[in-house]
Order: sequence, then C-alpha cells, then structure tokens
Amino acid sequence: MRIADLAWREVDTTTIRNCWRKAGILPEISTPAPQPTIPISSLLDTSSFHPDPIVQAERQVEEALDDLVATGALQKNNRMDIESLLNPEGESHVMAESTDMEIYQDVMDARAASENLEINGGDDLDEGTPVEPRPSRRDVLNATHTIGKYLSDINDPNARKIEALLSSLNRNIRHEQTRDLRSTTILDFFTS
Repeated sequence: MRIADLAWREVDTTTIRNCWRKAGILPEISTPAPQPTIPISSLLDTSSFHPDPIVQAERQVEEALDDLVATGALQKNNRMDIESLLNPEGESHVMAESTDMEIYQDVMDARAASENLEINGGDDLDEGTPVEPRPSRRDVLNATHTIGKYLSDINDPNARKIEALLSSLNRNIRHEQTRDLRSTTILDFFTS
C-alpha cells in the first residue's frame, strides 16, 4: 500500500471540515457544535477494498454474476468463471503455440494478399475455376413460387416466417425489374 493511501486513512472528519471551512465551502458557524472525531478509514468498507484494481474489478464482476443467478436471469449451470470467459480454451491453446515471428508472418501474408486483391481488381478466383452463372430473376421467382406452394400446406409458425421472407424477396426482385426497364417507343422495334 502506498504512503498516500496510509496517510489518507489517518485523516478524520474534523480535518476535512476545517479545510472546507477555510476554502469557503462550508459557511461560518458562530458557535460550532462539538463534533466527534471519526477516522475516515472507519467509514470505508475495507472488506471489499483491495489495492489492485484488476482484483477489485474481477470481484465486482463476480458479484454482478451472483446477482444475475440470484434473480434467475442467469442459470447457474450456464455461468462461466472470469478466467474461462477471458481466456477461452480454443484461443489460449492457439496463442500458446504461436510465436511472435509466426504471428508477424501471418499478418504480413494477409497484408500481401489484400494488396494483391486491390491490384488485381478484387478477383481472387483461380483462372482455371469455372464460374457458375448467377440464376436469373425468373429462376428465383419460380423457385420461391415452388417453395411457397410446398409451405402452404404446413401448419408451422416457421413456415409462415419463411413465406413472409419469400414474399419480401419477390417484391424486391420485381422492384429491381421495374427499375431496370428502359423507356421505348414503337419505332424502336422497327428497323428503317
């Protein structure tokens, strides 16, 4: 414990009152009432005091978790201790096996790959990989219609949610179609 902390514990209420009166915080009283001398340290809850702020924060988190369990907001079997919350098994295992040089090399490789994507226009596909064409709007509308017919006979709330999502998708596709239309005249269809 630091000397300043020890010194602060020896200050009593009369010292603070006198300082506040000299600073003008407290009004002047003509006949001061006798004040008991109480050390400040007796006013502090020393049972929860710990000089290390990390230990104090961990204790506060534990108390908050205890309160959640007590109110039923958190199941006791779902509760994790702070150590497993901050250092999950998978992460601590991977980090223990990685050296600083390996981490550095992975970061540099990722940066180089990112720069290559920017230089090549963002296309990270291999030249030999065949690209499957995107389904047409008509194909998607037909598929949603088929799925909708299947779901219409099912009595399940999830089926209703899927129907609503498919309906929204159909509306968006039709909106895209109308937005992509061009104005034409009858003469556009005849060649001169």
